[in-house]
Amino acid sequence: MLTTHPSSFDQKRDLHVGGLGANASGALAAVTDRLPEGPEAWLRAARNAARDADSFVRANPWASLAVIALAGVAAGYLLSQRNHP
Repeated sequence: MLTTHPSSFDQKRDLHVGGLGANASGALAAVTDRLPEGPEAWLRAARNAARDADSFVRANPWASLAVIALAGVAAGYLLSQRNHP
């Protein structure tokens, strides 16, 4: 039976399961060490994308309006076709 101390992450990570624990602990550590960076990187990328989109819209207001109108027409067409077989 496998037992670990519930408050110790290292013990859970190094848990030997089916003969894979010793081999997989290095790979698991590599994945879990990068997890805290993930949300911050995604948030930074989202902020950069929003900033780029804002600067594009401010520089090209009419082109942005045309793209939005075209997307609305396309969405309306696709939704109207859904009701007709």
